Amino acid sequence: MRQETRNRILLRIEGLKLMLPQGDICAVESVVDMDMQEPPPHALGRIAYLGQRWPVVCIDAEFRVLESLPPARRACVMLATGSGFLGLLCDDVRVLTQLDIVDYSLPMAMRCNDTPVQALMPFESGLACVTDAGRLLQFSALALALRPQPEV
Repeated sequence: MRQETRNRILLRIEGLKLMLPQGDICAVESVVDMDMQEPPPHALGRIAYLGQRWPVVCIDAEFRVLESLPPARRACVMLATGSGFLGLLCDDVRVLTQLDIVDYSLPMAMRCNDTPVQALMPFESGLACVTDAGRLLQFSALALALRPQPEV
C-alpha cells in the first residue's frame, strides 16, 4: 500500500474509472472536433492538436477497441506517445486535486500482461483503476493505433 498526495485525472469510460497522473494528459478536446472521415486503422477518426491531426481511439470498459462512437463519449484526452499524440475518447474527465491517495497493488492472481491496470484504489462508492499513459499506450488495444501505416 502506498499513500501519495498529488493531482490525478479521472477518466470515466462506461463503468470504468481510470486514474492517471495529471501530467500524463496533454490536453482535453471535445469529441465534436473529431474528424471521422477516413479514420486510420484501429481508430475512429482524427483530431487536430498542435497543428497536426492525430488518431483517436475508443475503448470499452474491458479495454476492447470499439468501431463505433457511443453517445456518452464527450471528451478526448490527448496522450503523448513519444513520437506524437493519441486521442482516447472518454465519457467524462475530471481533475482531482491534492488527493490523499491510498492505492493497492493488484493481487498476484490478477497481474497479467493483457491489462494496463497497475493498482486499485477506493474511490466514491467503488474502485478506480490506477494506470499511467505509458502503460495505456503499451496495451495492445491502443498500441495497434500507434503502428506506422504505409503511405497510400
